[in-house]
Amino acid sequence: MKKVLKMLLPALIAIPLLASCGSKKEQEEPGATVVTMYLRNFEEWSNNYMNSRVSEFNSNMTDGIQLRVKFFEDEAYTDAYKVAKEQGQAPDIFMCSYGNIFNDLVETGDAVQLEGLIKQEYLDDIKDNVKDMMTYRGHLWSYPQLTEPSTLFYYSKSALARANVTVPEDGKLTWDWLYDACAKVKPTLKRAQYCVGIPIGSAAGWATYGMQYNLTNGLAISEDWKQCLVTADSGYKDLCEFWQKLYINGYVPQGAVSPKGSYNDIIEALTMNKLAMTFGGSWSIAEIMHTYPEKASDIGVAVIPTKSGDTSKVTASNGGWTYAISSQSDTAHREAAAKVIEWFFAESAERTAGYFQAAYYSKAAATKSVANYISEHVTPSMKEWVDVIDGVASKAIPEAIYPWSIACAVTNMLETVALNPEAPIINAINACYSSISEIINSPDFPKKPE
Repeated sequence: MKKVLKMLLPALIAIPLLASCGSKKEQEEPGATVVTMYLRNFEEWSNNYMNSRVSEFNSNMTDGIQLRVKFFEDEAYTDAYKVAKEQGQAPDIFMCSYGNIFNDLVETGDAVQLEGLIKQEYLDDIKDNVKDMMTYRGHLWSYPQLTEPSTLFYYSKSALARANVTVPEDGKLTWDWLYDACAKVKPTLKRAQYCVGIPIGSAAGWATYGMQYNLTNGLAISEDWKQCLVTADSGYKDLCEFWQKLYINGYVPQGAVSPKGSYNDIIEALTMNKLAMTFGGSWSIAEIMHTYPEKASDIGVAVIPTKSGDTSKVTASNGGWTYAISSQSDTAHREAAAKVIEWFFAESAERTAGYFQAAYYSKAAATKSVANYISEHVTPSMKEWVDVIDGVASKAIPEAIYPWSIACAVTNMLETVALNPEAPIINAINACYSSISEIINSPDFPKKPE
């Protein structure tokens, strides 16, 4: 599951990828309450897993619930939901990312609070750091499936071995280690091969939230959303210098090197030997195992290099998906929808853990019971990856919920220092400060959500 940017497209293209949970007609329970559920189209393995679980749920002919699911392409999901809502036919269950819970569920009134619908024991089972990302005005508005850290570090063991680069056994990678590794790797590369991949384009703004926090103990604006914190005497200067050094020395490509062109798919370039190392989201592990399994033994996973190498600090932000119950649903459908959510994500740790197994543990469990189950049952060969992801996720900050324009200002700053190495870094920092300050002081800038 990858980070999805919300896009408003004409309703005419809001066509479901799949009209139902499968092509085979399922037997339906007579008189059952029909619960509708909208899902996003993700990787094939993820869709197949969800389809199999839907069929399993519907195989029970005595629970009084029939689940009907529609999958939508990323770009069409928002419009499909919007059209259904405007027609008074919003799905009983729909997805929402952590960063959009306030704007898309709470402020709009589209979702109902879960207290009183979901059993309290299941609400109490949600990890504390996950619950913090989902609680507004004292209530929970959706139930979490997973968290996925935005930034991990992947490397080709064979590429580093050819350059006589060793990875510290304690996994504590510093920027100095990365600079040294790049200097040794670069002479071993051929044309169109690069030392390391980093977030570019819009990803430079959101995939670096953890890096920003690691350096500054905050993000681009203050906690009360009233002041810009991108200044020459902040950690943003260090981040700019790091970015610029990678570009000046030719360690990173000037543009995208993965076939699909985005940070979400950057792991492709590593598996195709276009990169020796790369930053990438935790979801990259599932991509490796499902699409490039022959490369798995050659790829190492670690916490990203940081200035100090301290792995106890924040290094990523947590993204992921949650499931809300529509405020348009009547009482019977709300109660049935709650039972569906409980069955999928809360009732059985073993059943819920099946998703993480299918994902090759590229996501972190959102509940304590599932995390404990995975810890006890994960295979030794996967334990190293599980430990890295869980460790990063446990310390990760929520994705920023301030206006997207602020993340774009940070992106512009990093791109400026990368593409204009002769220009003083202070110029890019000052320009970012001015841009963000103007955004904050505009009349339509929102207040920080409660």
